[in-house]
Amino acid sequence: MTQRLILTSFIVLLFLAPAVTPAAETTAETINFWKERAKRGSATTPFQLGLAYQKGEGVLQDKSEAAKWYSLGAQRGDLQAALMLAKMYSRGEGVQKNEEKAIELFVDIGKSDSVLGSMARCHLLIFTRNYSLGNEGIMPDREKARYLFERLGEIEIAIMDKKNKQMDKLFEEQERILDSIK
Repeated sequence: MTQRLILTSFIVLLFLAPAVTPAAETTAETINFWKERAKRGSATTPFQLGLAYQKGEGVLQDKSEAAKWYSLGAQRGDLQAALMLAKMYSRGEGVQKNEEKAIELFVDIGKSDSVLGSMARCHLLIFTRNYSLGNEGIMPDREKARYLFERLGEIEIAIMDKKNKQMDKLFEEQERILDSIK
């Protein structure tokens, strides 16, 4: 039994290995392919290009160019690109520091009940704390802290309402199935 378990684990790891190996090196060919896809309207490719320019992978590092690609991705609805752009605005990395723009992006992303939405809400909590206490170079502004906290509450309520509606639909479907069995 133990040998079978070990053998099965080994086989599973063998099949999973490609999924956990590091991504291939970003090449000029890859960059050109992504640029072509972006020209054709891909929503997610601008994020890949932004990341390449931000890290200097396959291209010379250019954070301003990264911000342009993230901005395009955000305009096309890619939450990952929008999150990276918001972080750049909050730090002044590749763009002029603009806390208002960062907060606006974090609020928009935060409305999603995805992992990225959760991350954006965490960033909003950090801004709330910083405005409340005057941390990280931000002057204390209790009114702004209160506003952000209230916005976070509104977002959380909207997400919970959405989840409650989904649960109601599931319960209705379950009742329908149970009634059809009787």
